[in-house]
Amino acid sequence: MNSFEQQFRNQLDLLVPQAEQSKFLLTVSGGKDSTALTHLFAACHLNFEIAHCNFHLRGNDSDEDELFVANLAKKFGKKLHVKHFDTFAAQKERGGSIEMVARQLRYDWFNELSPQFDFIVTAHSANDNAETLLLNLCRGTGLKGLTGIPQKNGKIIRPLLAIPSQDILQYLENKHLTYRTDRTNFSDEYQRNKVRLSVLPELMKVNPQILSTLCQNITHFNQQFSFYLNEIQKIKNEVTFTKDDVFYISIEKISPLADAPLLLYEFLKPFGFFPEQCERIYQNISQQSGKIFLSKTHILLKDRGFLIVKRGDENSPNVIICESCEDLAANGFTASLLEKKQFPSLISEPNTIYIDAEKLHFPIEIRGWREGDWFCPFGMSGKQKLSDFFNNNKVNRFKKKQVQLLCADNQIIWIVGMRADNRFRVTENTIHYYKIVYHGTLREF
Repeated sequence: MNSFEQQFRNQLDLLVPQAEQSKFLLTVSGGKDSTALTHLFAACHLNFEIAHCNFHLRGNDSDEDELFVANLAKKFGKKLHVKHFDTFAAQKERGGSIEMVARQLRYDWFNELSPQFDFIVTAHSANDNAETLLLNLCRGTGLKGLTGIPQKNGKIIRPLLAIPSQDILQYLENKHLTYRTDRTNFSDEYQRNKVRLSVLPELMKVNPQILSTLCQNITHFNQQFSFYLNEIQKIKNEVTFTKDDVFYISIEKISPLADAPLLLYEFLKPFGFFPEQCERIYQNISQQSGKIFLSKTHILLKDRGFLIVKRGDENSPNVIICESCEDLAANGFTASLLEKKQFPSLISEPNTIYIDAEKLHFPIEIRGWREGDWFCPFGMSGKQKLSDFFNNNKVNRFKKKQVQLLCADNQIIWIVGMRADNRFRVTENTIHYYKIVYHGTLREF
């Protein structure tokens, strides 16, 4: 065992003290990191099998990756698990970026395999961790986003996470080991590639040891985040309680606390409430009783002495009345009133619509669809029943129940995430318009 293999084994021992007694599933794409991972496990004489995902995203290259991994498994006499995915079809069904959909498919399959193994091993390196931190900072994040990729998360472990990709590459070269190269890794079409190819090289000009610095910061952030969570839990134990699956927050106890808005968000985040909703809830904490706020899964009632949270059910209110833009924000939408000095370049995004301000009147309703509902689909002159629209777009019965509508003056403005109503569109005659953005998770249509 050479020095690099010993370094790897030391990292693995920190995660799994008695590795010889464990059975591992290695997730292997055929790239340099996962190929090195396979050779390292073999060098340590550990009990493992190999899993490979074929997402069919790169034509023959995807099939050649699978063949490479099959040969790798054969070389070491290890059982190979292969799963084929129609990733583009899954993206159409689930929505989201192709990278996110592939990630979900991959981990869903790993979870199916996990009962057969003690640990599932991925080949994330220190570079992946640093890139994740930078991406989270660029997108906007709280403390959790600063902690990077966890080395251990349930059965999933990442023993290469502290090792730079360059060291892994050097190991392969010293051993004269081949691996597969994904050509899309060199395209700046994906955000992570932009960070890897453009941002990190520029940061290295400022600090040649930037990779080590970022990884050290991640370690510190994890320690600080752990302390933060412990303190939050101490306060949570003092001001909240759960009874019969209903969660209670004492208004009397939380109101005087200096960090009450932050605490409220931390308490309500697990129930699916957005930061904007939590801010609105806090603003109403001293107001009249009876105010209701809804998340995707739960309902919150502002009672006399408590904020009461319970899981939503068939008896929960299915209509939310929004009297203002602030009320919309409390329920996951932001509405910005803008002046149309010239006809705007309106980007088509499923979570955004643009509405002529003269045609929109508060209050606005957020509700589910009802039999007999109709609207005028954007880009069309006629009207259409929602039932026909759903059938044409292959929205099944279960997903119909998840549909959210924005309505005003008994007219549908927007089937959220799917189609706006043509009657409210921005035209050449528009003077002011609303840009409405939904910040929640779009339903999977």
